[in-house]
Amino acid sequence: MQLTTIALALACATSLMASSLTEKDTTNNEYIELFRQKSANGSLVYLGPPSGTQPARLESTKIGERSSCQTSAAPSCSTDYTARNDICDSLITELGGDPQIGVGISPRQICYEGASAESDKYCCVSWHDKVPNLVKGDLAGPASSIMQSCTSNGISGKISGVMVYQTCTTVCLSDRGTGC
Repeated sequence: MQLTTIALALACATSLMASSLTEKDTTNNEYIELFRQKSANGSLVYLGPPSGTQPARLESTKIGERSSCQTSAAPSCSTDYTARNDICDSLITELGGDPQIGVGISPRQICYEGASAESDKYCCVSWHDKVPNLVKGDLAGPASSIMQSCTSNGISGKISGVMVYQTCTTVCLSDRGTGC
């Protein structure tokens, strides 16, 4: 009887926590909006897989690749999915402004949505692998490296094989959260 009561209470509490998130489809990929944090001139938008699902892997990570992870990999730039420099600068400022704010396992991209009515008002930082104990500040360094290297007519680029906290992963910066 007592075990049933505890299980029922746990199920109710879990459903209340899950229902507090806003799940709004804001992208054309498998991620949904999990929550939004307002800032002075825009919002940080945390996106991840819907509750109870796992996103598809974009590429396999071999054990050899993980062992050769760099701490200062060079970004590769692209002309696809470029984000505005001012919006990416705001994203990096927000990531570094409260660097110890935790980011759960579920969000796999954080986008800055500028307050302007223009169509290209997003800059997103995304990461390929789950990073336990991730904080916003862990993403500021790789995002800043991409921004400094890839500023020709907008920003789009990635760093492959970079250490983010204690996980070797790929970090992207562009106007969308996946496929940069």
